[in-house]
Amino acid sequence: MRPVPQHRGHPPRNRRTKSCTGCCFKCQLFVSYLLVIIGILFLALAIWLYFFRGDLIPLIQSHFYIYSIYLAVICGIVNVIIGFLVHSAINSKCVLVLYLLMLIASMIIEGCLIYFTFSYHATYIQELEVSLPNDMLNSYNNDHKIAKAVNFLQRDAKCCGSNAYNDWPKPEVEDHYLPYAKTVMQRVQYVPDSCCKSAHQRKGCALSDSPNNIFYRGCLPFLKEEVYNNLNFLFTVTAASLVLHLANLLFGCCACFKSDDDEEENPFKDYDQEMHLFD
Repeated sequence: MRPVPQHRGHPPRNRRTKSCTGCCFKCQLFVSYLLVIIGILFLALAIWLYFFRGDLIPLIQSHFYIYSIYLAVICGIVNVIIGFLVHSAINSKCVLVLYLLMLIASMIIEGCLIYFTFSYHATYIQELEVSLPNDMLNSYNNDHKIAKAVNFLQRDAKCCGSNAYNDWPKPEVEDHYLPYAKTVMQRVQYVPDSCCKSAHQRKGCALSDSPNNIFYRGCLPFLKEEVYNNLNFLFTVTAASLVLHLANLLFGCCACFKSDDDEEENPFKDYDQEMHLFD
């Protein structure tokens, strides 16, 4: 006959284990709430870059930039799901395992996002210095998306041309009605209306290239700074999320292992609970 374990007058054997497990769960809960905030930041940043600054995307030739925005959306959704899943993970070991697998998958996605942002960060300056002048000179009149992007850039940055307003080619028109058919410079509009300083920018407002009428500074420095800031925001949020994922993974594994130790240290747990009813 199996001896009945003593209950009264003895402290629980696994009090320290339960205390450690509870601490791990509390830390995991706190980190998960932070992940929800990071997920919302991911989604807000992706919405800002795609819907409010998306007109500039055709001017950025590298696919790393647009891929980074898509990955930011995925990371934001996964982080929010992980943050709300933590309550079920604390109460169920199966859900806790699923929770940890989602953490690992999210860490892999964020690793790809860091790779994209870091890779493009090293090459974006050289790329923009070549692609922006080429788009303005060769694609502005042929590609509607490029024309829309250039006009948005010039209005938003209050600039004209790539390095200066005279990047736009100024045509020479021959006037055959003059004596000797001399080549003269007629007053022809050669810069887009988006270069105008006027707030309304009516059609033909850029006919005069006077410094009082159009912007003289180029748009390349503004576009470089725009891309630089966006990449830094993405990299910073992703790095913070990755650190929180590592901490959450550590606390989750700790809680899972401590839960196993708790069951091993008290094999008579169910029997003790039944006997406690007769005390």
